[in-house]
Amino acid sequence: MPNHKSFSRRSSSTEPALRYLRRRGFTGAPVALILGSGFGGMEGQCKADARINYADIPRWPRPSGLPGHACRLTQGRLWGRDVLVFRGRYHAYEGFAARELALIPQLAHALGAETLIVTNAAGGIRADLKPGSLMAITDHINQMGINPLVGPQRLPGAARFAPLAGAYDPALARALVKAGKAAGESVATGVYAAVLGPSFETAAEVRALKTLGADAVGMSTVPEVIVARALGLRVCGLSLITNRAGSTDDSHEGTLKQGTDNAPRLAAVLRELLGLPGT
Repeated sequence: MPNHKSFSRRSSSTEPALRYLRRRGFTGAPVALILGSGFGGMEGQCKADARINYADIPRWPRPSGLPGHACRLTQGRLWGRDVLVFRGRYHAYEGFAARELALIPQLAHALGAETLIVTNAAGGIRADLKPGSLMAITDHINQMGINPLVGPQRLPGAARFAPLAGAYDPALARALVKAGKAAGESVATGVYAAVLGPSFETAAEVRALKTLGADAVGMSTVPEVIVARALGLRVCGLSLITNRAGSTDDSHEGTLKQGTDNAPRLAAVLRELLGLPGT
């Protein structure tokens, strides 16, 4: 695998991690994926050249051990492409600080990634987004009350006042819909609202989010996208709708089951996406 320009993009916050990962065989890749709840099985389809648990990366916090959230970084070949696969993420609702939510996109950027593909499980708000639906994220609404760029100590290399208009690359969103068709799947488009969690939304909150223009809601992704865009990465987002937002049947276990059951469909779409020119 080629040695990408990753290690020329070092910063004081990523330097120890980069030195350690380089010794462990990580050379970088142009595309990074973050696999959300229930989607971790896709990591097994990656022909790995290097692999490490988040807990073993210098200065990275130990994951909380939440069921369904194995946290591991793999570099290798996935469906013919050189990739970095981040299996699992840090969540604010687990008690991690906003700057800790920035670690994955920071490291992806430092390892040479130019495109970040984020996946997540979400609750459907729009009427047509039912459990099992796939949605290409075209924009987001940040209702988490946090932003990793806040504070006097800037993230190295990141724009402090990052423009987020077009945060989800329109060309990549169109490519995602096209990839869905090639995979025999219908991929809708819509706006993702991020809330803090871990409690699921009330019916009144869902009505409020709908009024704001949200089509789906979840508890992750947006801090990663903010940082990725501040660092200049292209972003593509894909949500699996696992439940109807505001339902009395909402549960973490149900979300994980929907993710696991539908992961092959999501993988089929991503496989087609990675095969398209310009991704």
